[in-house]
Amino acid sequence: MTRTSARTTERAANRLESRQVWQLAVICGTQFLIALDYSIINVAAPSIRDGLSLTSGAGLAWVLSAYPLAFCGFLLLGGRIADLYGRKRVFIWSLMGFMLASLVAGLAWSPEVLIAGRALQGVAAAFIAPAGLGLLQATIPEGAQRDRALGIYGAALSAGFVSGMVLGGVLTEFAGWRSVFLINVPIVLFACVVARKFLEESRDTKASRYLDIPGTALVTIGLVALVFAVTEGGEYGWTSLPIVLSAAIAIPAVALFIWVESRKDSALLPISIFRRAAIGPANLINLLLTCSYGGMLFILTLYVQTHLKLSVLLTGLVFAVSGAVAIVTGIYGDRLTERFGLYRVLVAAIAIETVGILIMVGLPESYGLVLILVGTSINAFGHIIALIGTSIAGTNRVEEGRRATAGALINVSQQLGLAIGIGVVTSVAASFGGASLEGWRWALWCTAGVAAVAVLMVVLYRKRFKGEVT
Repeated sequence: MTRTSARTTERAANRLESRQVWQLAVICGTQFLIALDYSIINVAAPSIRDGLSLTSGAGLAWVLSAYPLAFCGFLLLGGRIADLYGRKRVFIWSLMGFMLASLVAGLAWSPEVLIAGRALQGVAAAFIAPAGLGLLQATIPEGAQRDRALGIYGAALSAGFVSGMVLGGVLTEFAGWRSVFLINVPIVLFACVVARKFLEESRDTKASRYLDIPGTALVTIGLVALVFAVTEGGEYGWTSLPIVLSAAIAIPAVALFIWVESRKDSALLPISIFRRAAIGPANLINLLLTCSYGGMLFILTLYVQTHLKLSVLLTGLVFAVSGAVAIVTGIYGDRLTERFGLYRVLVAAIAIETVGILIMVGLPESYGLVLILVGTSINAFGHIIALIGTSIAGTNRVEEGRRATAGALINVSQQLGLAIGIGVVTSVAASFGGASLEGWRWALWCTAGVAAVAVLMVVLYRKRFKGEVT
């Protein structure tokens, strides 16, 4: 057999079947929607404030933060319930819950109802995301096929996050802020039909249906308090009573959760999972990467809108360029891992991601748009390749009964990274000049530093990563 024919045969074996394509489409499509709803409301915030007569900044802040707080707080619970009671069942029922929550938010007649709708969206998303990633692992076997699927999955998340800024501007301008939520209804209905037809049920058939209530309560309280502290510290003040109380709740709750889980057989999150292959390092690096990426996007959005005076819609289109790079990279990026190995690709990808930020750290008084287009495109290429790598390492070699739990861990590290990244850059910018070029430059240096630390972590844990893909 010639080398060309061997490669053709290998590619044919790695190609997804028709049913798998539909399964991957509905899983990645819903993850796109979850990421989109995370960012889409930021653009609609001024219209929401005027439409519901929100007179205080705190009220609008809760509208913005209710979704990520609930999402992060319930992810581990969502993953465990999906593993125990059926990933397809949890996926579809949670989609229906997401649709009803979107309907409540879109028809909200008061700030309180809108906040409740956003929180319920976050809870539903916390069940959808890990169930979807668990289904992906159950549907597509480890190897080249799954690596490709994870690449598309990562591209869907990044594209959804960036698309939220574009779609939010378009919908708010032409159809009003309520359409930002109501558009979810027909999309989710279609996703439910496809999911019922093509997805196959999977769950942990060996474990008992015991649910770790103490562990669930501790981790939910700890994560919600932690995310609130890091996201709202700039709004309330880092030494204010709400932030100090949140930190005082979060740290003991998380510490107690780790202590309790290490002594249980049927734990919500067995601590032993972090000693399996590269799962622990993968989630740590995932946190650092999303911290850097989220902080960078936040600062660049301020620069483009406040300093360059671009409209919300044009701002979204600027970042849509890097979103397009992310989509293409996600579709084809797995081939790099197959060819060069996970360790080398991770080091190179994160280094490229860091270079993309360094291109932009000296934000100029004018003509900064070219720097941003080039820098974010390079950054997006490296970021997606790195996320593919951490997703592979974070889900490989996971036992059948913990697939959704592993998916929940990946999502938790991403959400914590986003929250910490925005909180850190806000503080750094405020300390070095506030909403000014000088403050933004220092904040971007900070995000580059976090990405550089991620490179060092990969090198530190190189033995684990070298054992994953060779």
